[in-house]
Amino acid sequence: MTLVAGFSIAPTWMRGQAWRREDSRAEELLSGGPIIDAVVRAERAGFDVAFRPDALTLPLGTIGSDPAHLGLDPIVQAAQLAGATRRIGLVVTVSATFSEPYPVARQLVSLEHLAPGRIGWNVVTSRSGDEQFSVERLPDSVARWRRAEELIDVVESLRAGFPAAAMQVDRDSGVLVDVERVRPTNHAGENFRVAGPLPLPVPTPRPLPLMVAGGGESTIALTGRRADAMFASAIEIESGVSQRAAVRAAAKDAGRRDRPLLLPGLSLVLAGTRGEAAAIERATYPPSGQRRSAGPHWSVVGTPEDAVASIVARAEARAIDGFIAFPVGSWRSVELLCDEVMPRLRARGFVGDGTTSLRAR
Repeated sequence: MTLVAGFSIAPTWMRGQAWRREDSRAEELLSGGPIIDAVVRAERAGFDVAFRPDALTLPLGTIGSDPAHLGLDPIVQAAQLAGATRRIGLVVTVSATFSEPYPVARQLVSLEHLAPGRIGWNVVTSRSGDEQFSVERLPDSVARWRRAEELIDVVESLRAGFPAAAMQVDRDSGVLVDVERVRPTNHAGENFRVAGPLPLPVPTPRPLPLMVAGGGESTIALTGRRADAMFASAIEIESGVSQRAAVRAAAKDAGRRDRPLLLPGLSLVLAGTRGEAAAIERATYPPSGQRRSAGPHWSVVGTPEDAVASIVARAEARAIDGFIAFPVGSWRSVELLCDEVMPRLRARGFVGDGTTSLRAR
């Protein structure tokens, strides 16, 4: 079983009190430099995907001492990473609760030109952020995910409306764009009215790799119909087994032959010994703190061998198709994840060498 290995673009090794460590590079956070270094290292280690989660609020109650919600815009950060990497897939998060299809499609297609064949998107229905937008939140989960599916439909229609073949750039004839091949979207639906077309062609006619985040019935149903993967919280193995079975059943019910992947978050506090890792976790999230390193995710606090054993156990239990790793507590977690965990998993046949395309994975 070859897993999809995902690396979080969020600088989780700085969160909690970890930013106070001398090696955190917290001063450079908003330059993007530490993120670039982490993702380049992850690419060399053979990770398939760099995944950018997102939040739409700045909690003033915690931001004074925890940088968890600070960071560049996901699209801007992905553009920066596109130029710094060569192979790894870049998946950005889009809020279907508040976003409009036209700007989302334009941003994603722009990223496709910067990183051909390496862009995907993660669609969420945001739990917060209402105060930042004029769009009113729909009243129930079913309606919010219906809006999300309409957003997906319109984005893909906009992408299809300006195919790469329409760009002629024929100097002899004077034809830059074959206008006959460009079509408007003219969408008028329950939530959106969009004319199109986009002001740039799409590099590939295939739909973008799509991930959705969640775990409720509506999320699982949409995953079954449309998504390539679901990013989920699966703290226990049993939760992963049940969610993986649910998305596969939903895909079968939708008449799909391919199977969406379950990619739970994996929080990793890594060190040379278990005692050292436990001490790092206590320093990162002291007893008086408001959160622990695991957050809502599966967690390993220990050595690289412990991380490998936990991942292998879940793979063998058919509780995962891959994982999104969040290195926590110190930059050392990033180093050990890339330099020790990934080679061990590869030696045992659980991850590939990172040369397979995002779409193929």
